[in-house]
Amino acid sequence: MILNLWQYTKGYVRLCVTGFSVERFLNMAAFRGVYLWDVVRTESGVELNVSIRGFRMLRGCARKTKCRTKIVQKNGIPFFLHKHRKRKVLMGGILFFIFGLMALASFVWRIEIDGNVDVPQEALLAFLETEGLRTGALKLNLSDRELQSAILNNFPEISWADVYTRGTRTSILISEAIPPKEIFDRQTPVHVVATSEGLITNMVTAAGAPMVRQNDVVREGEMLVSGILELEPDTPGTPNVYVHAYAEVWARRYHTLEFSVPFIYDVKIFTGRTSVDHSINLLFGTELSINLPFGGNSFESYDRITTHRQIGAGGDYPLPFVLVSEHYAEFTPTPRTRTTEEAMELAERLVTGRIIREFDFAIDVIDRQIGFRETPEALLVNALITTHERIDRQIPITAN
Repeated sequence: MILNLWQYTKGYVRLCVTGFSVERFLNMAAFRGVYLWDVVRTESGVELNVSIRGFRMLRGCARKTKCRTKIVQKNGIPFFLHKHRKRKVLMGGILFFIFGLMALASFVWRIEIDGNVDVPQEALLAFLETEGLRTGALKLNLSDRELQSAILNNFPEISWADVYTRGTRTSILISEAIPPKEIFDRQTPVHVVATSEGLITNMVTAAGAPMVRQNDVVREGEMLVSGILELEPDTPGTPNVYVHAYAEVWARRYHTLEFSVPFIYDVKIFTGRTSVDHSINLLFGTELSINLPFGGNSFESYDRITTHRQIGAGGDYPLPFVLVSEHYAEFTPTPRTRTTEEAMELAERLVTGRIIREFDFAIDVIDRQIGFRETPEALLVNALITTHERIDRQIPITAN
């Protein structure tokens, strides 16, 4: 593609070669270093493409081999400019377009960040903006090496970064550092309290004075293990010992889920009719949107999908124009009715989905009981979820 663009810029001709020594003509052209491409054999000879400079060199080959050459087509910018040389308005518009593209190529119109997981992309973009890198920034005022050093110096969680600008695109590749191992503080005196209410099923105390036992019901915030030890409780005036209490406390907890499943619901029946609405966003400082005259949406019920595509002059030369396309698909809402059995099956799936979404993987779901109550409009669902989970949490001991 790049070679074809280069040949079009210099200009080339489509040539028809006929005669009794066409093969000798091609060999002589290759010996003289003339580049030929898209060579196609015809009934009377061959057709080929050759540059303007190569066409002049072929005159001697044609004369020595007694072959005839005929220009079939002229292609390229030089021929276009020569043909329209008297149309000054058109020539001025072309020059304005070329110089406009050259001016736009002096700015950064797209910033890409890859490799970040824990570091938010919004935080990186906000920091880069303070360093001068933003959409529409002048490339002459930016240094990839300085931006790379600034990222490493201000984000300790990033161990490696690479910033490179090609065309109007700036790409930032980063690698985050491996987080250091957590160092447990075993010196600060703490209590162990309950994070939530539950029925204690298992309790292993490593340090501290237990305040509850197995099968006790505790509430949120209640002390489970005290970090204050009374070594001689019968002797008044004996000072207490403050320790770093630690325990693993497991409890049985109960969670309720309540929702309803309607018997009558709507489904989407797509009609097959679609429409597209286009607009262009301009990325000059503040984003400005221009609605294009064609397209539009006149559907009452529809699904919409929005796509963004940045217009560019090549892979590394995105321009400050984003084509926004909104695709509409019309549908007709059609009522349907569920049976009681179908509503129960759907309720089972909904309960399973909520358990997966709302409960941590460290929590063991040991039982679930689902109750149903039918009304004329819907099936009322009441689910009791029984879990087995840790409820211990350490808090510092405050001085009285």
